[in-house]
Amino acid sequence: MSNRNYKKGAPHRDSRLFIIVAEGEREDEYFSYFHNKNQRIEIEIVPRDSNASAPKHFLKRLNKFQQDERYNPKDNDTVWFVLDVDLWKRDHIQELIEFCKNDSSLNIAISNPCFEVWLLYHLLDKLDDIGDNLKDEIHIKTQGAGYNPPTFCPLIETAVSNAQNNDTTPTHDYPNHKQTKVYLLAQQLLEKLSKNWNN
Repeated sequence: MSNRNYKKGAPHRDSRLFIIVAEGEREDEYFSYFHNKNQRIEIEIVPRDSNASAPKHFLKRLNKFQQDERYNPKDNDTVWFVLDVDLWKRDHIQELIEFCKNDSSLNIAISNPCFEVWLLYHLLDKLDDIGDNLKDEIHIKTQGAGYNPPTFCPLIETAVSNAQNNDTTPTHDYPNHKQTKVYLLAQQLLEKLSKNWNN
């Protein structure tokens, strides 16, 4: 169901719609947290069909969303494909990267190996000394509380700083191990959020 017509207060002339095509539910929950935090930002989560999350299905999902929602893109709307590398072949991901290069409204935010890399940067300035089971590491660092958006999302500025500082391939779309490009999407979100957005 579309949230396009729902806003807090009057529409802002500079509002931006972020369309998120993500691999998993954690990503959906994370970015949904920012929907309508102010009048300048809206978030649409593109639904997935069953477990079809491979990169080749991302474009199919976006096309279906556009048809079902009768979506009419505006100049400042932006689409973000948010995916991991742990299950998919590099060449399949590269195909999606190349496709995005042909359309300025399409963007890609990859985490290596998984979205938990991005989440851990909310809590840690480096991931060099943690184990490879990143989901377990989140439970360890939160003392068993695990992941929930109200705890993590307010720390988005910290995560951007930590992820960007650890990005050893800033000019490439594909991150190295225990690195993520999700900070690029987060930076755009922060541009539209006021300084006191979480109050």
